[in-house]
Amino acid sequence: MFEITNNFFLVFILMFIILILAGLLALYLHIAGFTLVEIILLVVFPLFAFFSALPVVGTTISGYSGGITGTVLATAKVFDVPIFHLGHMVIGVNAVGFFIPTLITLNMLIYKRIPWSKFCILAGIISGVTYLYTFFQPGTGVVIYLFAIPPILAAAISFMFQKMKGAEDLNTALISYAGATIGVLVGADLLNLHKLATYDWGKPTLVSIGGGSILDALFLAGMVALFADFLFRSQEENILGRMLKVFREAWPR
Repeated sequence: MFEITNNFFLVFILMFIILILAGLLALYLHIAGFTLVEIILLVVFPLFAFFSALPVVGTTISGYSGGITGTVLATAKVFDVPIFHLGHMVIGVNAVGFFIPTLITLNMLIYKRIPWSKFCILAGIISGVTYLYTFFQPGTGVVIYLFAIPPILAAAISFMFQKMKGAEDLNTALISYAGATIGVLVGADLLNLHKLATYDWGKPTLVSIGGGSILDALFLAGMVALFADFLFRSQEENILGRMLKVFREAWPR
C-alpha cells in the first residue's frame, strides 16, 4: 500500500512539474511570436499524444529501457508512419518528431514571417555543422555528437543577422527555430540516408525520421534554439518581465 501511494505521489509531482514547464514554454512561445496553433502543436499536442499512447504500450517496449526515457521512446513508436521500402529498410516519419517542427517551419516560410534568404543561409550553415557532428552507429542509426551545438549556433547567427543594417525587425526566435529544425533535418537525417540504405540490417527495419518523438534531435533542435534565443534576448530586454506581464493580464481577476 505504501509503495503504491509513494509511486502515485512521485507521478503526481512529475506531472505537476511537466505542466508548469509546459506553461512557461507556451508563455515564451507567445511572446516570441508563435501563433496559437503552433503553440498547441509544440506544447499541448505532444503531451496529449504521449499520455494517450501510454495505455497502448504500457511502460516499456522490447529493446527499450524502463523508466521515463524508455516510456517516452516506447510511446514514440506508436506515431511512426511508414512511407516506402528500400531493401530491408522501411523509411518512415514520426507524426510528432517530424511533422510538427517541419510543418511549423513551412508555415513560417509560406506566410513570410521569416526572410527566405537568411533562412536558407542559416539552414545551410547548420546543416553542414550538424553533418560534421553526426556518425552512423550500426544497429541504432544516426547519432549526433554534442547535439546542442548546432541549435545554439543557429540562435547566435540569428542575432548576428539582426545586427545587420535593415534587419532590426528580424524575429530571432522564429528564424532560430526554423534554421535549427531544417538544419538538423538535412544534416543529420537526409545527408545520412545513404549510410542507412547501404547498411545490412538483416531483417526488415523501420527507420523513422524524427522517430524519437519529443526526444528526437529534430524536435529538440528547435527547443534548444529557442532556449538559447531566450538567453541571448535576456541580455538586451527584460523577457521575464514581459512574460510576467502577459501572465498577469491573462489571469482572471
